[in-house]
Amino acid sequence: MSAYSIVQIPGWETLSLHPRDHGTLEQRLNELAHGSVPAQVPRDTATPFRREVRKELVRVVEQAQAAGAGLLALPVDKVDGAAVPASYTVSEWRDPDPDDVAPLDLLNAIAAASAARTEIVDVDGQPALREETVEAADPAADPLATHPGRRVTYTVSAPGSRHSWVIFTFITLGDGNPDGPLARMLVELFDAHLTTLRWKVRG
Repeated sequence: MSAYSIVQIPGWETLSLHPRDHGTLEQRLNELAHGSVPAQVPRDTATPFRREVRKELVRVVEQAQAAGAGLLALPVDKVDGAAVPASYTVSEWRDPDPDDVAPLDLLNAIAAASAARTEIVDVDGQPALREETVEAADPAADPLATHPGRRVTYTVSAPGSRHSWVIFTFITLGDGNPDGPLARMLVELFDAHLTTLRWKVRG
């Protein structure tokens, strides 16, 4: 698989979900939970809140791991005192039983079968499929999915192998309205973020 670099979104943090980084991940989750409450807040008030924040962070991490993601990016800074309701994951996939199909042809076939709004785009010289959809709330699902959300997925053909793919999946609840201005602004931020990706093909 080819490596890549991408400019960090200001105020966001990328967490590795690889098993080898488990200790570092646990430490960082503790730090983020602890930093969610100002130091001057009394301990009997701060501790339960920090515990809930960590519980939510662990839930998001476990959900991303269950989906096969290797990286999780989420906002760690608040904007005007409010948390930013968005995150994205990165997964790598290699076709174990590839057909002799060009990546662009495969992306067009996926687009034709997708219920989302689709567009073939370029990600640093590689063909990619961008899908965007608003997902309905599912009361029986995990807490995040109990609200409607706007999802954007980039399925990108990795250079160096026509059978390797990198998948970026972004989701936001907006301000509770996934069709509202905040949700659309966050999608624009994610789209701009993807334009900073640069491939580093391994020899």
